[in-house]
Amino acid sequence: MNSQFHIEAVLRQAKPRLSTLLKLMFSEAQAFGQKTQWLGSVIALIEPLGFQERTIRTALFRLAESKLIKIERHGRRSLCMLTPSTAAAIQAARQRLNTPAARSFGEDWSMLVHTGSFSAARYATARKQLLELDYCVLAPNIMARPASYARGVQSGEDHGLALFEVNGSQLAAAVRQPLFGKMDWDLDTPKELYEQFQQRFTPLRAMLGKRGALTDQQAYMVRLLVSHGYQLSRRSDPLLPQELLPQDWPAMAAYQTYVALYAGCAAQARRHILKITETPALEQPVIAAPPARQVARRSSVYMTA
Repeated sequence: MNSQFHIEAVLRQAKPRLSTLLKLMFSEAQAFGQKTQWLGSVIALIEPLGFQERTIRTALFRLAESKLIKIERHGRRSLCMLTPSTAAAIQAARQRLNTPAARSFGEDWSMLVHTGSFSAARYATARKQLLELDYCVLAPNIMARPASYARGVQSGEDHGLALFEVNGSQLAAAVRQPLFGKMDWDLDTPKELYEQFQQRFTPLRAMLGKRGALTDQQAYMVRLLVSHGYQLSRRSDPLLPQELLPQDWPAMAAYQTYVALYAGCAAQARRHILKITETPALEQPVIAAPPARQVARRSSVYMTA
């Protein structure tokens, strides 16, 4: 079985959303110095992933409507790019993916405690925001992350939470206190997603370094798909210290597969992206809003793809 077989299997099993792949593709191109792309280049980079030109155009229009991308008209052509806020959000997400999920009570931690000084609804909002910054929920009213994580929210004051800088042994003792309540973590879902990720991408990882195993286009596709797959798995991970996890927890194995493929495909992916984006763009009609009936009929496609 060759690389194309495994790539098609990933696409068939994972069913990545077109809007997600478009944002990842723009981010990849931007990382390689291509901050803007003509519509023809966007289509050429996305079509090999199994999407038709008309579908791509409609998805781009919707992303622009949501102000996630910007589309500039230049005569009969359209120039596409991420908005600054979208680019920053994707870059922040990339930094989180590149941080290993391995944590331990052997390091220093930042602990945020909900003392009951505001409503449950407000705390739920704060907790959602903090989860996106790699905090984990150690107890119903305790969130924490290693003190070495120096990005995003640096204190609890912005959320009305009490901040404590503690060492791991102190935090472990705090979690065991009845005051903080017991927490039942869902470990089955992330474990299953990590294992699916490994099953899909381990064969492709085995091909790295083999001459001619991946074309430049295939390497580019793998880089997008492994980012998408690992991000999906990591998002469900409660990011607990290893002392609270089973010994066979698959997070690190998945992380190593992700890093190996993402880094190992970089040179070829860059070559493919530059080849497509630096080729003089063909005349393409500008992106226009699809007819209302078409949007209504096709909207479910993008929501479920």
